[in-house]
This record gives sequence, structure tokens and C-alpha cells, in this order.
Amino acid sequence: MKKLFTILTVVALTTTISFAQTFGVNAGLNLANLTPGSDMQADMDDLEATSNMIIGISVGATGTFELSDVLDLNAGISYIQKGTTLSVDFTGDGEDENISTKLNFIDIAPSVSYKITNELSASIGTYVGFALSGTQDDLEIEIDMTTGELITTITSEAIDFEEDEIGTLDYGLNIGVSYVLNEMIAINAGYSLGLADLNAEGGEFDDEDYSQKTNGIYFSVGYLFGGGY
Repeated sequence: MKKLFTILTVVALTTTISFAQTFGVNAGLNLANLTPGSDMQADMDDLEATSNMIIGISVGATGTFELSDVLDLNAGISYIQKGTTLSVDFTGDGEDENISTKLNFIDIAPSVSYKITNELSASIGTYVGFALSGTQDDLEIEIDMTTGELITTITSEAIDFEEDEIGTLDYGLNIGVSYVLNEMIAINAGYSLGLADLNAEGGEFDDEDYSQKTNGIYFSVGYLFGGGY
């Protein structure tokens, strides 16, 4: 059912974009992270673990409708990578191991933009994302029976969202700016704040906060059809 809803939503948005007054495609980078809940952060602090950004890619398309001389309505769809890297010294040898989670989403993002000048505009909007796939590092620690040293091995495995108890629905807010260099090229930057808890088992901790929410700083370059924004 969720897959059918996703397909219908993508088709509807694609149709909407096709009738837009201005159409653009874009590609760029997403500096992504997962924000842990307060109790999860406390556990991480006890382990002296840190949650660090990963660098993901994003590609997408946007249709723009002019509402007035200074306001535009945007409808966007994008493939975007989200996730985090957990750095922690598991063996106590002073060297951190990096355990990464990478999630591939389709994000649908309507927004309203305000033209500050003919070239510069600011936007605010919402998004809803559907996870398609992902990978997660698995750490194994073994003891060298000869030396007594701990040996760590990290392998990357495909995520089974149900088995790994990771949520597939993300939603939140986007704010950004866009600068049009000429009639065809625009530079975009912004911040994405996730509001959905991707920790599917988080509700099992009663009043404790073990949530994990996405966030990211994105940069992209867009190619515009129809004379710019």
C-alpha cells in the first residue's frame, strides 16, 4: 500500500511539474546527519561517541508557478542520501571506529519562495520522504588469542527496514536561498530539519527519548528551462 501511495504521489507531482511555468533540474551534495534524542545522546556521551555528518548526493527536478511579482510556488522531487556516521572507541585503544548508516530517499518538497531581488530569492516549505534503500555498517570485535589484542572488522550490509527497525517515512521543514547566475544557471543552498522519528523501536522506551531525526545542509546547481525564476 505504501509503495502504491509513493508511486501515485510521484506521478501526481511529476504531472504538476510538467505544467509549471518554469522547470529546472538540479544536482548537488547533502551534508547529512541524524539527531539523537536526549536519552540516546546521554548514552553516547557515556561512551564518548559522536554523531558526524556524511556526504550524500542529491538530484532532482523542480517546477515553479508565479504567484505574484515577488512570490513563487515551487513543487520539487528529488533523490537524496541521508544518514550519519557514529565515531566511538570500541576497543579502548584510543582509535575511533566509524560506523555509518546511509539511507536513500525520494523527497517530495513543496515550498514558497520570495524574490529579494531579481537574482536572489529565499524559500520555506515542507517535505515528505520515502526511504527506498540503504546500507548500515556492522561491527565485529574478536580477540587475537596469541596477543590478546582486540581486532575490529567493519562490513557494510543492505538495510532491511523492518528487521533493522528503521522507519521509512521522513518529513520536515526546508529553508533555503537561491541565486540565479543567468537565465539558465542557479545556485541553491539550504537546511533541512527532519521531524519524523526514524527509530521504529523508540516507542518501546516509555518516556525516554531514543528518537533519531534527520537533518542536512544541502548545496546544488540547477539548470533552468523557461527563462529562470
